[in-house]
Formats: sequence, C-alpha cells, structure tokens
Amino acid sequence: MPLFHIHGLIGATLSTMAAGASIVCTPGFSDSQFFNWLEEFSPTWYTAVPTMHQAIYSHAETNREIIENNHLRFIRSCSSALPPNVMNQIEEVFKVPFVESYGMTEASHQMSSNPLPPLKRKAGSVGLETGVEISIMDEVSTLLKPGTIGEIVIRGQNVTHGYENNPTANENSFIKGWFRTGDQGYLDSDGYLFITGRIKEIINRGGEKIAPREVEEALLIHPAIRQAVAFSMPHPTLGEDVAAAVVLREDTYPTESDIRHFARSHLAGFKVPNRIVVIDEIPKGPTGKLQRIGLADKLAQKLNVEFVPTRNPIEEKLAQIWAEVLNIERVGVNNNFSNLGGDSLLATVLFSKVIETFKIETSLEEFYKRATIAEQALFISSLIDI
Repeated sequence: MPLFHIHGLIGATLSTMAAGASIVCTPGFSDSQFFNWLEEFSPTWYTAVPTMHQAIYSHAETNREIIENNHLRFIRSCSSALPPNVMNQIEEVFKVPFVESYGMTEASHQMSSNPLPPLKRKAGSVGLETGVEISIMDEVSTLLKPGTIGEIVIRGQNVTHGYENNPTANENSFIKGWFRTGDQGYLDSDGYLFITGRIKEIINRGGEKIAPREVEEALLIHPAIRQAVAFSMPHPTLGEDVAAAVVLREDTYPTESDIRHFARSHLAGFKVPNRIVVIDEIPKGPTGKLQRIGLADKLAQKLNVEFVPTRNPIEEKLAQIWAEVLNIERVGVNNNFSNLGGDSLLATVLFSKVIETFKIETSLEEFYKRATIAEQALFISSLIDI
C-alpha cells in the first residue's frame, strides 16, 4: 500500500512498528513480483486492497511451491469492499485466515475488523467495531435497529473533530454527535458490520436503488470473470441505469449476452446490467481502489453500440415494432431496449405486439431475458421452428 494513504501508513507501517516488529516496504505494488518478495523476506502477514488481492490470486496457481514454503499467519484487506468469493478463494490457496477491515482517514484508520480465530469471522462483513462506536442512521437522523440498512455513522476519541477551515463540510459531516461516513450498510444481531456501498455511488434506476457491490459480487461468481465493477450510466427515461465493466480470465470468451443471462440467475431483473463491456484493466485510483464515479464517461466509446442493420425478415419485423413502440426512426440489431428509452410499460406493449405478430407462446420474463433484437430474433426463430 502507498504510504501517503492512511491504510499503508497506519494500517501497515506505524502499527507494525508500534508492535516492535519489522516491516518490508516494496517499491510499489507488483503482482508479478509479490511471490518473489514472499520468498525473499518471509513476511508473517500482508495487507492490501481487494484489487491487489485479486491480482495476487491470479498468479497463485503457478507459485504454489513458494506459498507452501513460506507460511503467512494471516492476510488482511481494507479500503474497499471485498467480494466474499475472493476471500474464500484466497483462504483456500494460502491456508491462512483472511480478515477484512474497515477504515477511513477521519477515524485514524481502522474502525472495525473481522477478528482472527478462534473468534468468528463472517464473509462479506467488515467485522466488529474496533476503537470507535458504530451505528446505522436513517435519512432523518434516527438510529436504526440491527438488520436495517442506512448510513454508517461513528463516534469516539480517535474520530476527527472536524475539517479545518471548511464549515460546509463540517455541517454536512456531523449529526447529533455522530460522524457520517457516507457509506451504506447494516449491523447484524451479533454486531458485525456489513457495507452495502457508498451512498453517492448507489444507482437510482427509475426510483429503484441498486448497490454496485451486489451486482459485482454476482458477476464475480461467473467462472470467466476475474474482476468486475458496476456503475451508473445515463438513461433517457429512467435517469440512471446499471452498467458493468469486466476483466476476463485468460482463454475465456463469454459474450455480453452470456454474462447478462448468467447475472439474471443471481440478481433481480432490474439489477442486471443493461451494458457489460469487456476491458483489459479496470481504472483505479492511486491507492488501487476501483473508480466507479465517472466510469461511464471514461468508457463511453465502448458503451456506445455500433449500429448494425437487420439481416433477416424476423429482425426486420422486430426493428419495425421496436421503432414504433419507442417512437424512434431506426434500431440496430445490437441495441438494448432499455438503453433506447424502454421502460416496464413500453416493454409490455412491445411484448404484446411481438406475440401478436409472430403468433408465438412465451412469458414476458422469458422473452426479456433477450435484450436486443438479435437475441430476440434467435429466440423467436427457435419457437417458430418448434
């Protein structure tokens, strides 16, 4: 971790020195060099952000001998959400406990952590409060009961008293003696904290609130996906819609349609990304965190679908129906219905016209597993052939 960031400075360097232990400071993060350092310095633990852990895991299979000969005591993750399946994968490879912690600069870093054995660790949780008091607050500043989602708030001796020369930030950040973290989550009945996302990153799809983390965790179950980030993209009628960028494992070639169909088996329909783009590397900040805000602009060229004209009579008829329902001049076979302004009401109208035109029998849910004219045409063709 970079030492200009509190995770690296406090969570790794100064905490280790305070305990009287030694620390190895690498020139920077390198997933290809990690195992050489593991062999050379024989550390007892390391801490990193989730993207670094995922990169390390991708090289683990070819470095099993080094892992077996250099025994870590535990591994720590902090600074952004860790998908539970990644935690399980790394524990399986390194054969040591993996603990996820939660921290921020305004609280002198760590605020909660999953404990080491023999205490209970919960995958997907950032553990029990450490050094601060943690609660959950709703939009009208009422503290909520366990199991209820709201904003995570903290208070304690190591929480900042305010921002210097910034009265606006102070007014927005403190409420009834609590500091507002800007994170959304809940406490379970055992006091374990679960983070569901950053409030400013929540996707508001026509009034439906979607946490990017939930979408990412579902996508990462797909065996071909190594990394995933979900984010908001503009929508002409809903305001915002769900998009995702994924990095694939080597020698895997799922299509956008394949991934979207997979996501439907793990997510409610309105949470399934309407656009999924495959990229070589997900943009990250200087500390290695995935950057969701502004990602739609950075990936605009990939998100915009190239116009492809119809290629057969079924696609041609579908394009006419789409254009009529959406009140637009032309539709390409790879365009997504939702991205062109379609909503649930227009989807019902479209479905009725398709059923009437092609004389087929199917359900609305089954039909809308296919989001483009190309996909719907293949589906209709299979029903007609029957």
